[in-house]
Amino acid sequence: MIGRNICMTKKVDLKKLRDPKFYLENFCKVKSKDGALIPFRLKEAQKDLFNALRTSSRVLCLKARQIGFSTAISGYFYHNTITNPGMTTALIGYNSELTSELLDKIKTFYRTTPVSIRPTIHYNSKYEISFPKMNSKILVLPSSDTVGRGYTLNNVLCTELAFWDKPEEKMNALENSVPLGGSIVVETTPNGIGNLFHRMWVSDNGYTKKEYGWWWEYSERDIDLIRKRINDPRRFEQEYELGFLASGRNVFDTALLKKLRAFTVNVGDEFIDKSGVSRTVHEEDFLRIYQEPNSEGIYVVGVDVAEGVDGGDYSTAVIWDRKTGEEVAFFRGFVPPDIFGKKLDKWGRKYNNALMVVEVNNHGLTTLTKLKDLVYPSLYFRPSKIETISSSFSDKMGWKTTKATRLFLIDDFNQVIREGVLTIRSREILDEMSAFVYNENGNMVVPYGYHDDSLFGAAIGYQGFKIINDKKLEQIDYAGHLPINFSY
Repeated sequence: MIGRNICMTKKVDLKKLRDPKFYLENFCKVKSKDGALIPFRLKEAQKDLFNALRTSSRVLCLKARQIGFSTAISGYFYHNTITNPGMTTALIGYNSELTSELLDKIKTFYRTTPVSIRPTIHYNSKYEISFPKMNSKILVLPSSDTVGRGYTLNNVLCTELAFWDKPEEKMNALENSVPLGGSIVVETTPNGIGNLFHRMWVSDNGYTKKEYGWWWEYSERDIDLIRKRINDPRRFEQEYELGFLASGRNVFDTALLKKLRAFTVNVGDEFIDKSGVSRTVHEEDFLRIYQEPNSEGIYVVGVDVAEGVDGGDYSTAVIWDRKTGEEVAFFRGFVPPDIFGKKLDKWGRKYNNALMVVEVNNHGLTTLTKLKDLVYPSLYFRPSKIETISSSFSDKMGWKTTKATRLFLIDDFNQVIREGVLTIRSREILDEMSAFVYNENGNMVVPYGYHDDSLFGAAIGYQGFKIINDKKLEQIDYAGHLPINFSY
């Protein structure tokens, strides 16, 4: 066991031996790209990941090629296994070649450790190394159909999950095999939109999400050489710039969406709004608030309503500031349509009786009826005809999505996003925009298992945004041009 019979020229206390960074850098070696054994010196990206592992038991790691994360995480879990009793660690690759590579990393850590602190091993096979004095073991497995079943696993590394076959059922088995307090780390390069890893990446699932693009590892000169060697912008974007590439043609410009992510913020974050005011994102009554209402502010709420059942579509509300174009509040969740109406009544009144634009398809009619019952003062009436030059509005409340108006709605929203009219703060909206593609029939859709509720809530809100003036109308004052003896 570590801590016993340490008869080394360099005296080290037990506390330092329990630090994975110290242990790996001082007592373990790794293979260089040319096969030579060299000291394990953690790179900046690997150090950053170690810090995340100290505070989170579930981590998704989206990374560029050849950054060294399978080595770093294998080392972290190797140290955890040999310093804690009763640990079972599983390192899982998507094919036999990668599995052999993971095993070689573990054996290299072990055999390069000084004999005086090298842990005793009992079982050393093709797939398992056990440490009897600690009653711990490391399993190195391919991602077979039964991976993880029958085990209680304390640490799990899933490497290159985006390339696994049948990943849903395998990850379900692995997640169920890890008890509370156990760790799961998934590290992979992206492999398009629609697979399990991308769905995990864009959903709220309790995982800490870490991104490590080429800039963590490569110089500008090196990456230019790699870019020229690949000679395929889309492939380079996926393998080095962390780009999730859609199988169909994207509706929204992916390069623009990447830039817009710089404006997204999470609960607890501080940011500077367009007017230069410092804001802190917080949550109130399930509403994520980016900016509290201004007494002179003009606001619009875009609402997409679902049935309110867990596992179905989300009900969403996106609140826009009409004067600045900034998203000031956001809600996405499962809530019955009538209760959602009560929430919207409260939120809308908070934001100066914001114009409420509710999609009335299906369950939206229930939500709108509740708002009417509560005498909400500012409801949206849809245009009588979109395709006419007249701006007349009908007596029908709410936004109605049809085959024709759906195209108009998205095209309209796409245009104002390109023109920079709106500032999106919610990551969920951009995630859904990234997955929104034209299918083989030319229809705008999201892949199976994805949602578009936040996107439509935002776009519906913009339809209300268009019919409200953000300032006093500049028009002729007729009183100044009339005869003074007229009784006007």
